[in-house]
Amino acid sequence: MSKDPKSPATTMDQYDAMLPAWTKIQTVLDGTAAMRDAGQQYLPQHDKESDTAYWERLERCTLLNMTKLTLDSWVGRPFSEPVEIKDDVPTEILALTENIDTLGSNLNVFSRNWFKEGVAKSYSHVLVDMPRTSERGDGRPRSLEDDRLDGVRPYWVQISPEKLFFAEAAIIAGKEVLQEVRFLEEHTRRDGFALVTEEQVKRLYLNDEGTVSVEIWRFEAVGKSRKKVWRIYDSWIMDIDQIPIVTFYSDRQSFMLGKCPIEDLADLNIAHWQSTSDQRAILTVARFPILACSGGTDETNKLVVGPNKWLYCPDPQGKFYYVEHTGAAIKAGDQDLTELARQMGEYGSEWMKKRPNRETATARTLDTAESTSALQDVTLRFQDALENVMMLTAKWLGLDNGGSLAVYSNFSATPVGGEGLRVLTEARKNRDISRAAFIVELKRAGVLDEDFDEKKDADKLEGELMDMLPLIPPSDGADDEPKDDDGDE
Repeated sequence: MSKDPKSPATTMDQYDAMLPAWTKIQTVLDGTAAMRDAGQQYLPQHDKESDTAYWERLERCTLLNMTKLTLDSWVGRPFSEPVEIKDDVPTEILALTENIDTLGSNLNVFSRNWFKEGVAKSYSHVLVDMPRTSERGDGRPRSLEDDRLDGVRPYWVQISPEKLFFAEAAIIAGKEVLQEVRFLEEHTRRDGFALVTEEQVKRLYLNDEGTVSVEIWRFEAVGKSRKKVWRIYDSWIMDIDQIPIVTFYSDRQSFMLGKCPIEDLADLNIAHWQSTSDQRAILTVARFPILACSGGTDETNKLVVGPNKWLYCPDPQGKFYYVEHTGAAIKAGDQDLTELARQMGEYGSEWMKKRPNRETATARTLDTAESTSALQDVTLRFQDALENVMMLTAKWLGLDNGGSLAVYSNFSATPVGGEGLRVLTEARKNRDISRAAFIVELKRAGVLDEDFDEKKDADKLEGELMDMLPLIPPSDGADDEPKDDDGDE
């Protein structure tokens, strides 16, 4: 990226401020291999530690990825049920929801991925794009009917925050309206028999005609000198009156600035990574006691230690002995790891807990804080963002409204073993709720995996019940023949 005002790759200050957090979070989410590749960025080399010893210590370390586990748990709550498509969604948009990105992702899968990235990194973007079309052969302008007949349709593109490096907005009629955005995208070209993937800059901005201009910039060699410069490779006009990008904020501070909800947990995870490395290093030392000798020499350099061998010391007062670790540092390291793991485990549940009751009835009425959690707040904001994307889709199709959706948010943050779980179990025992409802609540509480299949489990239960039934002795056929009322055959 660049800070050259003449370069289309110039970044905004907000991007520069957010990038370190995004890099850190993504590295932790990517797991052990990514943490090892980051090297000293997250595992500093000790003073006077040799490079060989450092790399051995780094390669032995593995990440307990509580950051990814917690993020998956958060995302699993609102998507424990599919996104509900309301009756007011136009049929033209409904037809797109099974392949909303033209890459095979349905509405629910796409929404989950967008939500997950926005929660992890404070915000994420979706572009509602439309394929470019050629002019009609008869000279008449294209119509929406032409697009329908040709299979031309809008589609959604998720843009990671690391890709969108510049945005400018203005407040118009009390509403924040994008004026320009620039982001990175990839293009593939042939180089002999190889395919080469390179980055290019895509620029969208509102023009004087009230539509959106698009420019594709590439960093290419030009002229006899073959010096690389930025130049416009392609450009066109979007037939839409606003930049078709929606940004979902999980924690907005200001325009394109936010606090990543999971950043503090990532820091704890990095601390655990570092402590794990030290713990494994000290265990390596402690597991190999050192043989020491006082009063003796090995002038011939032929001292052998092992079974069926004996040791000789010329000094009558000399002795051989092992120097071993006391274990105190190992215990301290183990306690540190245990405490860090506890803190990481509590971090996720705290974000999903209901907020405490306010002191006054007025405050409770104003923000209903006693019945919402941070995760529920974020889910409701995501639902709004999702409906804004639906509206942009409707604009491309010439429709007045994109309809409404509902993302599940009526979930509790009942911890495993908590009072709420006990009440839930008692309700099922008394048949106050159905088995299906009980299983749904167990999933939300994290007791059962999200992929738990109720039907398959019910079939297994039925099989177990059949196995428990007493065996009926086989009939010998003596009583099989029908008899009359007198008992005669």
